[in-house]
Amino acid sequence: MSDLIRRASNPSTSTSSSTSSPRVYSPYLKSSRSALSRIAPLHPNRRTPPPPLPRAPPPRKSKKQLALEERWEEELAESVEGWACMTDEERAGMRRAKREMEMGGYED
Repeated sequence: MSDLIRRASNPSTSTSSSTSSPRVYSPYLKSSRSALSRIAPLHPNRRTPPPPLPRAPPPRKSKKQLALEERWEEELAESVEGWACMTDEERAGMRRAKREMEMGGYED
């Protein structure tokens, strides 16, 4: 781009050389500096793409599903010794195993 502006703004070479050789058409001769400066450069102004959209929230659980999970929680608390002493990760693993066993492993 700057090369185009430089070529358009430079005065042509001496007139004596143009008379000895035929003149060749050049688009640079007809373009002016102001016209060339109006052409927007491609890369310096390019904006960064927007960030990806956040994940969709999980679907809401129905009352029936909440009651079923509450019942499973009570069954696990009664059947597993030391349920109150387990960490949250261990409890989540046990709940997941119980849900997969009850639902047949077909639920997400």
